[in-house]
Amino acid sequence: MSSNSENPSQRYTKSIAAHERRSRVIAGGVNSNVRLMSRPVPLTFTRAHGAMIWDIDGNEYIDYAAGMGPTILGHNHPRVLAAVQQALQSGQCFAGQHELEAEFAERLIGAVPWIENIRIGLAGSDMDLLAVRIAKAVTGRSKVLRFTGHYHGWIDPLLVGPGAAPTPFGTPPVGPGQSVAAASEIVMCEWNDVSLVEQVFAAHQIACVIMEPIMCNTGVIPAQPGYIESVKALCKQHGAVLVIDEVITGFRVGLQGAQGHLGITGDITLYAKAIASGYPMAAIGTSRELMAGVGRGEVNHSGTYNSGYLSVAAAVETMKILVEENPYPSLQKNTVRLVEGLRKVGGGKGLAVDYVAGSLFQVRFGSQEPMQNREHFVKNSDPQKLMKFLDALQDRGVRPTSRGLFFVSVSHDERLIDRTLEITESALASM
Repeated sequence: MSSNSENPSQRYTKSIAAHERRSRVIAGGVNSNVRLMSRPVPLTFTRAHGAMIWDIDGNEYIDYAAGMGPTILGHNHPRVLAAVQQALQSGQCFAGQHELEAEFAERLIGAVPWIENIRIGLAGSDMDLLAVRIAKAVTGRSKVLRFTGHYHGWIDPLLVGPGAAPTPFGTPPVGPGQSVAAASEIVMCEWNDVSLVEQVFAAHQIACVIMEPIMCNTGVIPAQPGYIESVKALCKQHGAVLVIDEVITGFRVGLQGAQGHLGITGDITLYAKAIASGYPMAAIGTSRELMAGVGRGEVNHSGTYNSGYLSVAAAVETMKILVEENPYPSLQKNTVRLVEGLRKVGGGKGLAVDYVAGSLFQVRFGSQEPMQNREHFVKNSDPQKLMKFLDALQDRGVRPTSRGLFFVSVSHDERLIDRTLEITESALASM
């Protein structure tokens, strides 16, 4: 692990060359726009194990990007690898069903008692879209209420402009090539303001409200006490569906996700990322009643690669490990150790750490007070200073996500956390 920063042109020589090669044949040199944000170029990685990852130049990192969240057990957990290797002997894509689908569904429903029926897909984006489609089908309405700073996939109509909500609420902006017509069905407002939600319901026939239970795509911002309960009551009063997007928080904030932690549940729940230890899989869970139209084929949900054998094998084993070994007390203890350590070494230099529960948190430079919504977060964050800090961490062998989100895994032990704190002190001193 490198202990000091080096000239980027020397430290990342092979990554720079690999990026130049990819960029000649792959747009931007990446296959997800989230990966465009890296310095000096999007890095090229060769292997990962446990809490560590190595790039093509041989640089070693303590990995808190964790595949953008999925590797809650660490990279290459031996039991997950064994399950996938065994599945490899049977096949990959059957254009039909297999027994692991029922086993996964039974395990998920057994762990999350408010779910009765599920469907399995590939990614959070398509599960978000299916949730909205179900809500529109059962309500006969088309309008969807969502919140600034939350993210529900890259597909129209749920991908909208990143700017602040129209005042006080309204149709959001869209990016180049996106459907203006689809976006016209979205109503957007700031998070954590019940009065805005009340105004939306008074002005529109809403099919569903979709939210992250803890806002994790702009900082890590909790719902105010009673907020989700009030939104749920408004949904019930007006006949709308409440969709809780646990793509990030599911399995990271306990086995029952943020809903279990908060003691409040939605009508439809979405899972992805940590559900299968990095293999491509997502799931939607709800009541039999809401899922009935999908089961009859009236509400379309299709996909050649849905419930791929290897992914479901990984998901079943991940569920087994989380239930049998219950890593959550230790995982939370180590996360809190890191959060408190970062606050201690960085608080005097303006480093703020936003943490709610579970094994993820956000760092930024700005006010130490708890954030309320996207607007509050933007006003109290210095993105240029954060970028310098993340660069300094990367050069010293610590890798969070490109926007300062940390995911702690079972593989991050006290030794690695203490090493991370030492590197953080060095990074801050260099700024």
